Amino acid sequence: MEYTAEQEQAIWAGWREGESFRRVGDRVGQPAHAIQYFLRGHGGIKPVTSRRDHRHLTGHEREEISRGIAAGWSVRRIAASLRRPHSTVSREVARNGGRADYRAAAADQAAQTRTKRPKPTRLREWPQLLKVVKAKLELDWSPEQIAAWLKLTFPDDPTMRLSHEAIYRSIYYVYRRELDRGMSQHLRSGRTIRRPRRGKRASGRGRLKNMVPITARPAAVEDRLQAGHWEGDLVMGKRPSAVATLVERSTRFVKVIPLPDGYKADAVRVAVTAAFDDVPESLRRSLTWDRGREMAEHQQLATDLKMDVYFCAPASPWQRGSNENTNRLLRQYLTKGSDLRRFSNVDLEAIATRLNDRPRQVLDWASSKDRYRAESSPATLESTSGASTG
Repeated sequence: MEYTAEQEQAIWAGWREGESFRRVGDRVGQPAHAIQYFLRGHGGIKPVTSRRDHRHLTGHEREEISRGIAAGWSVRRIAASLRRPHSTVSREVARNGGRADYRAAAADQAAQTRTKRPKPTRLREWPQLLKVVKAKLELDWSPEQIAAWLKLTFPDDPTMRLSHEAIYRSIYYVYRRELDRGMSQHLRSGRTIRRPRRGKRASGRGRLKNMVPITARPAAVEDRLQAGHWEGDLVMGKRPSAVATLVERSTRFVKVIPLPDGYKADAVRVAVTAAFDDVPESLRRSLTWDRGREMAEHQQLATDLKMDVYFCAPASPWQRGSNENTNRLLRQYLTKGSDLRRFSNVDLEAIATRLNDRPRQVLDWASSKDRYRAESSPATLESTSGASTG
């Protein structure tokens, strides 16, 4: 179905505001399935509004050319009246039937058609680029990570460059076929259509005894220059399944911890303590957690690990933003409503490795694994220990 410019504007406005297909349809008097068909055809991405380049002739100028021809003016005289090069006017007249057949409206429509002609995408032009992008998507890299990696890996090869937005459009836009629509399953959201961002309300959590608030945490933790400060939380599956996650603030290194005995406080304490077995003592500086009841034994945990445990303010999970962001990435693998007990320790380690091996923009496109290894190296640990002693 064809929509007017005003209807399309109303559709995109409703979609941007996060309305449902039905609510968007109410704006333009169309059923939900018609709106869904329209939006899916564009992948949920609003097309870029075409703008006429200032160097191109306008409809008004073409009218002036037509009048000049009718008056018997020469090409040079017409060009002078428009303050255009005579070659521009000459080509315009020649490509539109010559002086005898030139019509302003037809010429302007032909120009618009030429502007909208299908242009080959970079992925279609460069098969090697397409092959690399597909391979990285299959490793669940985000388009931003792929675009940055290409720039760093092929600095002198302009054919191996692609913006992250171009990758998204090749996945979502139904009329592009370079990337299979199934590639959307490798994105974090797994959606087949781009949706606008919408905020969600934070929910309250239980109250624990003798909590040390995050306001008591040393200010040095905030700058992320010192490794060894961790953030943690649970990722819930189908009740009663869950896993615990730990993220090191400086390197963004992640650990995914199985909870085969459930997520009650004693089980979480034992599992988290075991997860720190391979972490050098100098990289156990602090742990920040949300206010979940699973941390009821936080005082014993702090004693066992010899590290301080801090808690976010009520309804403020953003105060441990690294862990919140990581948990969102993990939802690609640990989907809501699934039984997380089916994931073995090996499975969870493989998922963590996927995240730790990716280049990260926040790390100047280094990987978390490389940064964490550098912090865990004997030389680094020795220098850190010496500095702390001094």
